[in-house]
Amino acid sequence: MRGDKAYSSRAIRSYLRSRGIKAVIPEPDDQKGHRKRRGSRGGRPVSLDKADYKNRNVVERQYCHLKQWRGLATR
Repeated sequence: MRGDKAYSSRAIRSYLRSRGIKAVIPEPDDQKGHRKRRGSRGGRPVSLDKADYKNRNVVERQYCHLKQWRGLATR
């Protein structure tokens, strides 16, 4: 699953992990600070495949294209 920083919560990550889905979501700066402040109890840093993350705009552009199509527009 590709997502932006807004979807980087512990609940979402644990749900995806339990379902066996690899998350490609960057960690926001404030969460990095919180994790580092906790030291060894903070856990490991979040892994991120940057090349895969850059491709998330393909899906977002397709949704925008569909939303602008007047034949599919809903009111």
